[in-house]
Amino acid sequence: MTIREIVGQALSYARTCRSLWLFGFFVGLASGGSSGGGSGGGHASAGAAGVAISGSDIAPAVIVVVIALIAVLLLMRFVGEGALITGIVRVRQGGALTTREGFRVGWTHWGVLVRIGLIYLAVTIGSLGLLAAPCVLALLTFGPVGAVLLGIPAVIIGVPWLVTLYLVQAFAWRIAVIEHRHALDAIEKARLFLHGRIIHGLKLIVATLAGTLAIVVVALLAMAPVVLLLIALIPVLHIFPVVILACLVLVPAFAVFTAIVGTFRSSIWTIGYVTQVES
Repeated sequence: MTIREIVGQALSYARTCRSLWLFGFFVGLASGGSSGGGSGGGHASAGAAGVAISGSDIAPAVIVVVIALIAVLLLMRFVGEGALITGIVRVRQGGALTTREGFRVGWTHWGVLVRIGLIYLAVTIGSLGLLAAPCVLALLTFGPVGAVLLGIPAVIIGVPWLVTLYLVQAFAWRIAVIEHRHALDAIEKARLFLHGRIIHGLKLIVATLAGTLAIVVVALLAMAPVVLLLIALIPVLHIFPVVILACLVLVPAFAVFTAIVGTFRSSIWTIGYVTQVES
């Protein structure tokens, strides 16, 4: 398959495989979709007991809730990735994956995906440290000129290396889920898989970015008339009813487009890997 065919197939799956949207939502939200959060302010008046809630009492609870939400989001990101990979493979074979089956598959594979992600993160941070260390030493010893002289080759070496790490991680996730491999085994096979396929991986990166941008543009064009209509209703309905109406209309639309983006992004890499293995 050509890259154009892969993008077309990924967009088709993202649009039609609605049983995967829940997993796509978490993947899209955690891996690049913008997330919005609101904070409400409250005014507490003294009651019969004269008890007032101070900001120092609320802050720890808010921090705990935020940390818990982040933890759930990260967990569902990996559960969703495992479900999406399996779902896309099954759809390409003429089958389907229900939401219930997706949770079961995602729970089966989320651990290995986390381990691969942590290894990728550790190697990436270590690589950035090794690349930055000579530049920092040159800056302290020779000043800005020395840092620039060492910084240029560091960038030339670092960018291809970091892109290669990203490709290994992306394909290792597919290998781990599809072939039921352990983290290190999947990473090693992904490294071998990339031999002679770097250009293919780079095309998938470009295709992912271009497709995501196209979906975002369509979403903005689709929601722009609704937003303009809501703004026009403010003088008639006042701000509070319009805000409620906006939440009822725009939040579900945002969720759907985020789910489509997440499903598309995962589909690109899964199709990109499977088609190469099949060829």
